Amino acid sequence: MKRPNILILECDQMQAKRMGFVDGIAHTPNLDALAAEGVHFPNAITVHGQCVPSRCAFMTGMSPHETNVMVNYPFHGHCGHLTTRNRTFIQEFQKNGYLTAHFGKSHLGFPLRTLGFDVGECIDGHFPAGKEPQERIQAREQSLRNGGDGHLDCTEEKSIHYKALDEGIPWLEQCNPDDGPLLYMFDTNLPHPPFYYEKAFEHMFKPEDMILPESYYKENWEGKPPFLKEHCKSGPHALESEAQLREEMAQYYTLIAETDRACGQIIEILKKKGMWDNTIVLFFADHGDMMGGHGLCRKGTMPYEELYNIPCIMKLPAGMQRKRAVVDDLIISTDLGGALLELAGLAAPGAFANNDIVHALQREAAPEDEHVFFEHYAAWYGIHPFYGVRTKTMKYVRWYGEEQFEELYDLAMDPHELTNVAQDPAHREQYLKLSHRADHWWQSTGGRDLAYYESEAFKNNRNAL
Repeated sequence: MKRPNILILECDQMQAKRMGFVDGIAHTPNLDALAAEGVHFPNAITVHGQCVPSRCAFMTGMSPHETNVMVNYPFHGHCGHLTTRNRTFIQEFQKNGYLTAHFGKSHLGFPLRTLGFDVGECIDGHFPAGKEPQERIQAREQSLRNGGDGHLDCTEEKSIHYKALDEGIPWLEQCNPDDGPLLYMFDTNLPHPPFYYEKAFEHMFKPEDMILPESYYKENWEGKPPFLKEHCKSGPHALESEAQLREEMAQYYTLIAETDRACGQIIEILKKKGMWDNTIVLFFADHGDMMGGHGLCRKGTMPYEELYNIPCIMKLPAGMQRKRAVVDDLIISTDLGGALLELAGLAAPGAFANNDIVHALQREAAPEDEHVFFEHYAAWYGIHPFYGVRTKTMKYVRWYGEEQFEELYDLAMDPHELTNVAQDPAHREQYLKLSHRADHWWQSTGGRDLAYYESEAFKNNRNAL
């Protein structure tokens, strides 16, 4: 049997529940059809709630603190980026004869050709003066010598989304399915802000019809980190009014609809070329958006579900069996690359081995003690690092920076994460179990303290992995 093709559809800052077949509001006919044909993972969790660390973790199968990329460059002088020290799952596909192509946003801070893509020229991101990686400088100079644009796609007037379509669609249409297996990645920057109305879908979503999250009205920040309350009152996460939130939510839905339309274009090409039945498809987002949850907007240092629960759909090639169409097991974004390798029948070495997503596809129900780990370090408005563990019914968070704090939520009883029960005697057993589990994960995987991550060596990416 021919090796399956791989189609990766990644979007940016999309909440897990903003699909038509989930919330009944979103206009996502192509994603709805993909989920009906494939497998929906409603409890997919991203390992990090920010673009660059999340994307680097996806590529390497390692948590952000293991990759040395814990924050968006150049926040607070951090210039972490992937290097030749990192092995990506794309390189494993390339090594096994796949033609690998990437169109759109990468946000990896490193030449895509070095990371395993045969086709891919987008190196987006902004570094402080004098701190741009040498590999980026060399790649840009080579591109210019070859008559290219220096790969600086993010400086183009046209948005990354439409530039990716303009370049990626013709390339895919000309691709010969007889030339061997293909890994094709379409990486849109939508529905990331700045929000606006995508005109083709504006008529579908009116601000007055938007349903706001329960925590928008009920959050009082009692028993939670004080700086989060301050972020809610003022600064980049503050919402001026309910009217602003309704407007942004309507705009958000139109951008999601455009994301779905683009995915449908790519899917239709594969079908016309006779490649669809033998293609594994992954649709997911790097992280979510608060979108009014807890009175907050955007993303950053906050551990809540609006940000960490991501959309995730996978379609298997014809003839490959799965036990459930909806796999409600907890899965983590660092397992996605390894799952693609295993499902394609390839070896999944190192960090990509022992993949739980593949196991989940073949079991009848989730294991009783399932859990996943996640983390965050800083955003441009402040350094507030945490790590934590999520089970099906509980979430524990340890803040380890200058503000020492713990949060624990009983998600079964409190799905909107309004009441911190870390100090509640009734939850003492869960608190001890989960805090120990999170600390053990952090220490056993090389997690360090604030002083280490604020050292010049770490910030300038000189530390060995």
